[in-house]
Amino acid sequence: MAQEAIRFLDAHMLDATPTNYTFAYLYLTGANGWLRKAVDGIIEGGVRLAQKEVDGLMELAPGETGHGAAASSMATEEEHRARLRLQMLSFSDLTAQAISSAGSFGRDLAQRADMIGGASDLGGLVAAMLERTAEMERRLAETRLETERLRQDLDAARDDATRDALTNLPNRRAIDRQLRLFAEQGTQIALAFCDIDHFKSINDRFGHAVGDRVLKVVAETLSATMDPHIVGRFGGEEFVVVLPQVDAETAFALVEKARAAVSSRNMRVRDTDEPLGQVTFSAGIALCRNDPEAALRQADDLLYEAKNSGRNRTIYKVAA
Repeated sequence: MAQEAIRFLDAHMLDATPTNYTFAYLYLTGANGWLRKAVDGIIEGGVRLAQKEVDGLMELAPGETGHGAAASSMATEEEHRARLRLQMLSFSDLTAQAISSAGSFGRDLAQRADMIGGASDLGGLVAAMLERTAEMERRLAETRLETERLRQDLDAARDDATRDALTNLPNRRAIDRQLRLFAEQGTQIALAFCDIDHFKSINDRFGHAVGDRVLKVVAETLSATMDPHIVGRFGGEEFVVVLPQVDAETAFALVEKARAAVSSRNMRVRDTDEPLGQVTFSAGIALCRNDPEAALRQADDLLYEAKNSGRNRTIYKVAA
């Protein structure tokens, strides 16, 4: 299996890193069915996997075999869904009991109508019903409070499942959902892929903690300069910007503004005050109305064209 995993990585020109080896193992053994299906859909027809696709799939892979925040968030969301369903069944059961108790009370009154003159019997019946009603009200109130708490937990889990844990930006799952919505509405959008230049060298030289802070700074700068448009983290050091009803030239100007803002930051290592050097990103922009997947691929191709042209630049084209 180890040899097959290495051959698989070689065939797709992927480095034999622990994460990539785990990815290959999960795919080849079928240990993660979701991952196996997703990969088969990508490589059908002899298409080669890209590293960013591997990173994205590992981040989104459900179950304990995935290592990203998204997998944990989705599991948490499903747990809250199950608990809420159980609580609603309990609430329904209590309601049925209350209806049954009311019916029983009516039958008791009817059966004892001929004894209405016996105040002690009537008083005992009423007292028993009042006690049962008070208990039912208490249980209904507790169930209602628990149900509301579970609803809030579910809302929080849903939000967690669509947020990147490091940058707090929308994650790939949220971006894909938004793109599908725009496509259904027929809304023209500009899509920009932004990828930090030489990010691996930052991690290698200064460590992943510094790399994480760089990601946060870039995320904050993109969000501030691109507001009110949607900025998300697509995976790794790659960000995506969704600009609805914006033409290519306007999108280019906005991305260039963000690129200039990032490159002008004077970043230093917090502990040693050592300068990081200039941090930049490259970007590719494509237009889309009905086929976001095609626009994503074109923006990605333009991003790599920008990388191959010297980095720290933006390239755009209008989708056909």
